[in-house]
Amino acid sequence: MAPLSSTVCATAVAVVIAMMATPMNGLLVHPPTTRHHYYNLHNRRNKKSGFTLHLFKGLVPTVDDEINREIEEASKSPVDKFKEELENGGSVMDAFAAYQDRKKEMSGNSENKLALLTNFRSYSNRELLDTDHYTDEPTLDDLNQAQPSKDKTIWASSPYRIGVFVGAFLAFPTLCNILSTFVEIKADEFDIINEQFTPGIGILYGTFVALTLDILYERQNKVQENASIEASLLSQVTQNVLNLFRDQPNIAREASQIIADQVRIIVYRPRGAEMLNIMRSDPYARLLSLIDHYQRDTKKFTPQQEAVIDGLRGEIPALMEARARRLSDEASSLPPTHFLVLLVLTALSLIGFTAAALTVTDDAGEPPLESRMVFAALCAVYVLFYNFCKDMNDPFDGVYQIKRSSAASFLLQIKWLIASQPFGKDVKFDTRGYAPEFDGNLVSEVGKTSVKIDPASMGLPARDTQQVAPTVPATTGIPLPSGANAMNHNSEMITSDTSSTIEITAPNGSASTAESIEITTQNAA
Repeated sequence: MAPLSSTVCATAVAVVIAMMATPMNGLLVHPPTTRHHYYNLHNRRNKKSGFTLHLFKGLVPTVDDEINREIEEASKSPVDKFKEELENGGSVMDAFAAYQDRKKEMSGNSENKLALLTNFRSYSNRELLDTDHYTDEPTLDDLNQAQPSKDKTIWASSPYRIGVFVGAFLAFPTLCNILSTFVEIKADEFDIINEQFTPGIGILYGTFVALTLDILYERQNKVQENASIEASLLSQVTQNVLNLFRDQPNIAREASQIIADQVRIIVYRPRGAEMLNIMRSDPYARLLSLIDHYQRDTKKFTPQQEAVIDGLRGEIPALMEARARRLSDEASSLPPTHFLVLLVLTALSLIGFTAAALTVTDDAGEPPLESRMVFAALCAVYVLFYNFCKDMNDPFDGVYQIKRSSAASFLLQIKWLIASQPFGKDVKFDTRGYAPEFDGNLVSEVGKTSVKIDPASMGLPARDTQQVAPTVPATTGIPLPSGANAMNHNSEMITSDTSSTIEITAPNGSASTAESIEITTQNAA
């Protein structure tokens, strides 16, 4: 061991002398040679090329199968639930209870699983994510809004409004006869109706309608704005992810599939599917954990990579915030009870007008033509306001929908960016895509919140690996002379192993520029 020690000491002195030559990142060293670059590339190539999926504790790669089961269950009607209970061997009373439970869930006055899974939601045309259109370049035609169903828009058509007017005009005499049969009002009591009841109901009705429209207008604007912000942020994250993992195709593919999963959810999945995905397999949390562990595993980054990682760490939380706002606004729809109150106020207003018209009827009980025309006009306006409010309560269907062109353009950009990559054919937007790839039977830990997952329990493939005991070279540490520390406090220790490498480490323990400096020594063994 004496020759080795003398060799190491001689080499240490050479390094100290070399440190006075050329400044480089705070260390006085000679510029690295081409052999150093070959050594680093050689080491990288010898590293295991497989990719390990890193997840925080509590996250799973996908919950698509469970989402599909929940959507299928939510599509069953009360009659289907009744039949299902009988087929499962339940009694008639149990089947009737299941029928009642489903009817209660469908009432819409409370937020439940059925409402979360059955409410339609879409921020782009679903067919654009199909495999048939995967390689098609986005065009302006892709931003065309799908035509709503006729039963959602018939109230805005001219024949419908004319029909309401004519129907009310013909029905008014009959309504006056019925009201005069059941209600006997003296002449002086009509003044109370005309001066107090009818104006009060009118003021209340106008206030209620104004409040309703204000809530719905604000909701639509917020949903549209937050969806556009989230889509634009997701587009920026996609570009940064592809840039960061330019030389890591496996990681880039996995990150792209995570983004594709979120795009699929935004485009046509119901809110319930997104809620379940957030709780069990949040795409943004999965993407953040992927970046987090990539940063932990990689020792050296270029300034450009560091800037991209810093940008992603700011953009992904902003994405989560935009998503939270969008989901909150989507959930702020008005319950059916609100429209029941609107119907009651409408009926009271029309009854007050009819009662006032009884004072001007002829001997046969027929109201004058003018009263019939006014009543028909009031009915047409009230029905129009009611349908208008109902239509605005659904921002994704009907006449007054949110404008999706802004959000859709960013989502289509994301699809086109990923499809244009060399691995783009492996990423699926219309299904859950390929199964994530695991190295062995565990998912590497992320801090103290890690979890080991058995791929077989999740239906995921596991790769067979051989455990090879690594050869750990002996390492010798040589403190630098006091003169070297006086020259530069960034250099603390020189380490050498029995192979042929001497490494200088910085005082913070991290690999600095000195890590790249290797001096070949003669192994005296």
